[in-house]
Amino acid sequence: MNLINPQEVISKMEGVVEIKSYLNKIKIIKNLYLKGANTASEICTEVGISLPTVNSLLGDLMSSGEVIKQGRAESQGGRKPDLYRLAADAFYVLSVDLSKYTMSLALYNCNHELAHEKETHKITLNNEKETFDQLCDQIDHYLQQTGIASEKVIAIGFSMPGLVDSVGGVNYTYLRFGKKTLLENLESRFQKKIFLENDARAMTLAEFKFGSDHSYKNVLGIFIGWGIGLGIIIDGKIYQGASGFAGEFSHSPIFESRDVTCTCGKKGCLEAVASGTAIVRMAEEAIKLDKDSILARMVRDHQGELEPGLVVEAALAGDQRAITILSEAGLDLGRGISILIQLLNPELIIIGGSVAEANQYLITPIQQALNIYSMAKSREKTQLALYQLGHDVGLMGGVGVVNEKLFEDVINRLG
Repeated sequence: MNLINPQEVISKMEGVVEIKSYLNKIKIIKNLYLKGANTASEICTEVGISLPTVNSLLGDLMSSGEVIKQGRAESQGGRKPDLYRLAADAFYVLSVDLSKYTMSLALYNCNHELAHEKETHKITLNNEKETFDQLCDQIDHYLQQTGIASEKVIAIGFSMPGLVDSVGGVNYTYLRFGKKTLLENLESRFQKKIFLENDARAMTLAEFKFGSDHSYKNVLGIFIGWGIGLGIIIDGKIYQGASGFAGEFSHSPIFESRDVTCTCGKKGCLEAVASGTAIVRMAEEAIKLDKDSILARMVRDHQGELEPGLVVEAALAGDQRAITILSEAGLDLGRGISILIQLLNPELIIIGGSVAEANQYLITPIQQALNIYSMAKSREKTQLALYQLGHDVGLMGGVGVVNEKLFEDVINRLG
C-alpha cells in the first residue's frame, strides 16, 4: 500500500467497493499503529468493521507485508485468538526535535522503535530562509544515511518551541518567512505528511502515550529548559485552545513585585524567575560571589559556557549555591503550579526538561510550595512525578504528534 499519499491512490481506484476496502485497511493499520498488537475480534469492535471483513483484510495486509502475526492472545474461554501487529518495516516516521539552539533527528519504525541512530546538530532558530534551508538539508542528509526507501518514510513530526498553531501549520515565533506557512514550505520540500506541535505539548503527549503506564486522563506536563512549557491533556486528549496556543502559562505575570523583565516584555512572569534562563542569570551572580565554587570550576571547564544543565550538574555534585538557586526556582514553580491545580484539578503533573534532572532539589521545593499555595482538597488526588522518557522525550514528542493525527484526514474525508 502507498501510505504517503492515500488520496492519490484512491483517485486511481474504480468503484465504491474498492475504495471502501482500501479505507478499511487504513483503519486497521491505524488501529494497530495506535494500540499495538491486537486480535481480529478486538479490531472488529474498535474499528467498526465486521469480523469476516477484518479477517479478509488482515489476510490481504499480511500478503502485502504490512501486517504479521505475533503469537496468540489470552483465551477468553475457548481457543486462543491470533494476535496481529504491524511489521516493523511497514512504514517509518521521522522525528525532528528543535530547541532554540539544537536540532535532533531520529527515525522510528511503525512500532515506535528507534530504527536509525539519532543525530544532533547545532542550529539557531530565527526567521531566516537560510535557517530553514539548513534544517531541511540536515534532514535530507539524515534520511539518505538511513538507507531506507523514501516511500517508506510516510511522515515527519516536528516538536519545536514558539507559538505554534498546529492546525494552521504556523509557528509565529520561528521559521516564519515569505507568504507560505511553515507547514506548506515543509510539505513542498519533502512531499510527505508533516505534523507540527509546540515542544511542551508534544513532550506531554509523548509522556502520556509512551511514558510509564497509568490510567490518568487529565494530565499536565511542565517542562523546564531555557524556558517553561506547559502541555494540557483533558479527558485523554491534548488541549490546544482556539488558536493552538494553550499552555503559555509561563508568561503570566505572577510575580509582578519582582523587577525582572521577561523575554515577552512583561515583568514578573513565571518564566522570568523560574526558567532555565532565570537559573543561569542567578548562577552568573553566584559565580561572581564565589569564583572557586564547584559551579565556577565547571563553567571554566566548559570554556565559559553556562547553561541550565550545568547548574543542575553542580547541584548534584554538592554546590550549595546551585542547590539554593534550584530550590528558589522550585518554590516559584510550585506557586505557579498551584494555580493550575486550582483551575484544572489534574490527576497527574509531570515535571520534565533539563532542569528536572535536578530531581529532588527541584521536586521537593515544588511540593513545599504546593502545600502552601494550593487548597488541600484540590491537590489531594494530584500526583507529582518526574518525566520517564528523559533526553528522548522531545524526539518521542514528534512521534506522538504523528501518532495522534496520522491517517485522520483520509478517514474523516472518505470514511
